[in-house]
Amino acid sequence: MNNIFIFEPSNKNNPHDNVIKFIQFCKSTISNNNLTTSWGSNKWKGLYRFTKFNSKNNLNSKECLDDSFINFAKAYMLHVHSFNKSKTKHSTLSMLKIVEFVLLKTNMEANVNYCNNSVFDECIRIASEKYSKAHAFAIGKELEKLSSFLNDNRMTNSSYLFWVSPIRYKITQSWTGYDSSLEGHSRMPDIKSVIAIAEIFSKQDEQLSSRDIFTTSVLALLMCAPSRISEILALPADCEITEFDGKGIQRYGLRFFSAKGYEGNIKWIPSLMIPVAKRAISRLKELSSQARLLAAEIQKNYSNSTMGTLKENIPQDFPWYDREKKIEYSNALCLLTEGQLNQKKKRMLDKLFRPTMSYFKTDIIDSDYIKGHFNLFKRHGYINEDGSPYLLRTHQLRHLLNTFAQINGMDEFSIARWSGRKLISQNVSYDHRSHLQMSKAEVRTNSWTFRS
Repeated sequence: MNNIFIFEPSNKNNPHDNVIKFIQFCKSTISNNNLTTSWGSNKWKGLYRFTKFNSKNNLNSKECLDDSFINFAKAYMLHVHSFNKSKTKHSTLSMLKIVEFVLLKTNMEANVNYCNNSVFDECIRIASEKYSKAHAFAIGKELEKLSSFLNDNRMTNSSYLFWVSPIRYKITQSWTGYDSSLEGHSRMPDIKSVIAIAEIFSKQDEQLSSRDIFTTSVLALLMCAPSRISEILALPADCEITEFDGKGIQRYGLRFFSAKGYEGNIKWIPSLMIPVAKRAISRLKELSSQARLLAAEIQKNYSNSTMGTLKENIPQDFPWYDREKKIEYSNALCLLTEGQLNQKKKRMLDKLFRPTMSYFKTDIIDSDYIKGHFNLFKRHGYINEDGSPYLLRTHQLRHLLNTFAQINGMDEFSIARWSGRKLISQNVSYDHRSHLQMSKAEVRTNSWTFRS
C-alpha cells in the first residue's frame, strides 16, 4: 500500500450514508493495497480472519462477521493499515469483533451507527474478562481510536461520542544482569525471560513437548546471530556450513537469506554458541524429518493420479517452500505436519504445515493469549508476581545482540554483515548504547589510531 487513505465524510448529518461512503471509498482502493486483492475474501494475506468473537476460543472461530458489520470491519482495517504498513493490527481486529458481538447483543443488529459509550463500556468489560490485562489494555486503546474515528466522521447516531478506556497498564521489566545504562529500552528483552528460555532449552528432550522443542530451538537460533523470525523459519535443512578461516581455525555458520537486503549470507556463530546452534538445528531436523519425507514423496509422485488425498493437501506454490530463496518443502528445516505441535488437535500425517511468524509468537507473548491458554513460559512455571507469565518479543533478541556487539567493539561493517543488512546505516536503529559507552568506544578507536 503506497498511500495513506484519507476519507472525507459528508457535511450533512447522515451517519448511515457516511458509513456506506466510507466502505465504498475503501473498496475503491483495493487495487492499491498489499493486504488483499479480493474484498470478498474473509481471510486477508494470512494475517486477518474476519470471523466472529468467540467467548471460548477465538482461534477456533469459523463463523464470519455479520453481514451488517463485516464490510465496515474490512474498510476500517484497510484504513488503519494504510497508516502503518509494517505492523499487523491484531488488537484492532480483536476490538472490532467484540464491538460486533456487543452490538448484536444490545441492538439485535451490528450497525456501527448504534455505537455509544454504553456499548464501548460493555466491550471493555468483555475484553477484561476474556484476555490478559496487557491485551485488554491494547483493545481499550483501539476502542478509544474507534470512538474518535466514528465521532470525527459523523458515523454514529450520538451527537457527540467521546470514550476513554478505564484500563491503565504499565509493563514492568527486570533489568538485573544488564548494564544499568540499558534500563528502560522497550526494544531490549527482559533478562529473566532470556534466562528462562535458556533453562527450558537445556532440558532433555524427554522433558519437553514438541511445541517446547520447536519454540526454544527457534529462539536459541535467534540468540546465536541477529536474525529475524522469518529468516529462521525459512532456513533450509542443510543450512549448516563449516570452513577454515585465514588463520586455519575451523568456523561454523548458517546459510541465511536475509530479510534486510543482504540476500544470500553466511552468519558465523560465536564459538561459545556453536553447541547451542548445533543442538537447535538437530532438534528442528528431527521435528521436521517426517514432514520433509512426505514433501519429497509428494514431489516424486506429483503426477501420479493415485495419490488421491495427498493431492488435495498440497500447499500452494508446491514444491517451493520459499520460491525467492529457492528452498523446497523437502528441504525446509521448520516444516511440520498439520497438528504436530498441538496436543489437543488431531495430527494429519498426510498434510504439510508451514509455521508462520503469527503462529510462532503465540507461544511467547501473553498479550495475544486467551485466558487459560498456556504459553511456553506458563507451561514451565515462569510467572511474574502479578500472576502473568513471562513474555518475549522476537525482535528484542536482535536488538540485544547488536547492542552487545557495539559495546564490545565490533566494527560497523561486520555488524551489518552479521545481521544480514545491506546498508551499514541501518545499524543505528539497533544500537542502544549509552553516551558513556559510546564515548569509551570512541576513546578506544582514537587510541588505536594514534598507536597505528
